[in-house]
Amino acid sequence: MPVLVLPLLAACQERLAAPADCPNLCPGGYTIRDTILNAIADGDTSFPGFLVAGQGGQLRVSWQFPVSEDRSLIQFVGRPDSLVIGDSMAPYTIDSVALEVSLVYRDTAVTGLKLFLYRLPATVDTATTFIDVDTAFTQANIVDSFVVDTGNAQRLRAVFSGAALSRVAIPAADSGVLALGVQIRADQGTGVRIGSPAGSATAPIFLTYVQLPNSDTSTVSRIITRTARFATFLPQSLPAPDPDVLTIGGVPSARAVLRFPWPAFLRDSAQLIRGTLELVLTTPVEGLPGDTARVLARPVLADFGAKSPTASDAFFVGVAALVPGQTDTVRFEVRPALSAWQGRTPRPSTFILQLAPEMGTFTRPIFGSTRTTGAVPRLRVTYARTFPFEDP
Repeated sequence: MPVLVLPLLAACQERLAAPADCPNLCPGGYTIRDTILNAIADGDTSFPGFLVAGQGGQLRVSWQFPVSEDRSLIQFVGRPDSLVIGDSMAPYTIDSVALEVSLVYRDTAVTGLKLFLYRLPATVDTATTFIDVDTAFTQANIVDSFVVDTGNAQRLRAVFSGAALSRVAIPAADSGVLALGVQIRADQGTGVRIGSPAGSATAPIFLTYVQLPNSDTSTVSRIITRTARFATFLPQSLPAPDPDVLTIGGVPSARAVLRFPWPAFLRDSAQLIRGTLELVLTTPVEGLPGDTARVLARPVLADFGAKSPTASDAFFVGVAALVPGQTDTVRFEVRPALSAWQGRTPRPSTFILQLAPEMGTFTRPIFGSTRTTGAVPRLRVTYARTFPFEDP
C-alpha cells in the first residue's frame, strides 16, 4: 500500500516555480476603444442673466474698443456731517480728501493711457443706463485724471486740499453721497479693468481727513472712510443673443447647458481612461489682448436646466483657457466628471458651461451648438471593456 500512496501525493504537489497554465480560466485580453458622442439635438442652450455688471469683482472701462464701449459708476456710502465726540455730535472741518481706485489689468502695449474721474449726480443707482449719464462725462465734470504709462496693476490715488476741495464738495441735498464715473483715453482703442468689491485691497475708497474740536479746546484728527455702496459698469450697446449658438459670458453673463447621450455600456461596464469635451468656436474669441480667461465645464448634480446645481469640487470641473483672437477648437479634460455618470445611481450626463472670471473680463466666446452645421459639441471617450472571462 505505501508504494501506491507516494505517487498520488507527488501528483498533487504545486509547482510554484513553473509558469501558469490556465487557458480556460484566464482573461481573454484588454481592448481599448474610442467613441465620439455628439450632444443631444436641441438639448443645448445659452441662458443669460446669471450675474449683472458689477457683481463680478471687477469693473470694465473701455474707449473706442471694438468689443464694447464701457464706462464705470461708483457711488460711495454717505458721509456724515458730524461725528460722535463723547456723548454728543460735533461738526468737523475738512482738511483734505483722497480718492483711490485700483487698475487691475490693462494692455501694456497701448500707449498714452489716461484714466479720468468724473463727478456724477448722487442719484445714480443700479437702474442708471449709459444714456442716462452720457452727458455727465464732460470736461467740466472731470475731478482728476491719472497718466498710466508704466506697469499693469497699480493703485491710483488723488488728493484734494485747499481750493481743489471744491471738486469733491458734497451739497447738503446729496446727504453726503459722492458718485463718480470712470472713463479712459489712449492713443488707440482699448480697455482696462478696475477693482470693485468692497473690503478687498483693490476696492475704491473715499477718504476724508477732518479736524474736530476737543474738550480742552485743542483739535483732534480723524479719517472718515467710505467704501462703495454700489459699483457697476455700463456698456453702450449689447449684442443681440443668437439662439443658434452657445454664448458664454457677456453682459449680463450667460451660461450654457450641454447634454449628452450616455450609452449603457459606458454607464455599466466600461473602464474610463480619458474623456475630452470639444467645443468649436464660431468666431475668433473677443477680448482684451493678453488677458486670459477660462471656460469651466461643470457637471450637474441634478438637471433642472439653467437652475441646475453644479459640482463645487474642482476635481470634477473641466477647465480650458481662452486667448483673445483664438479660433481653434477648445478642449476640456472631463474624465473625472464622466465617472459620476456611471454606476447604479449616476448623475445626469449634463454640463453647465461658465466663463471665469464671470463679469470681470472682456472675453466673450461663442461656440457652435447642435443647430450649427459642422460645429456640434462632442465628447470623445477612451475606454476599456471589462475582461471577457471564458467559461471554465
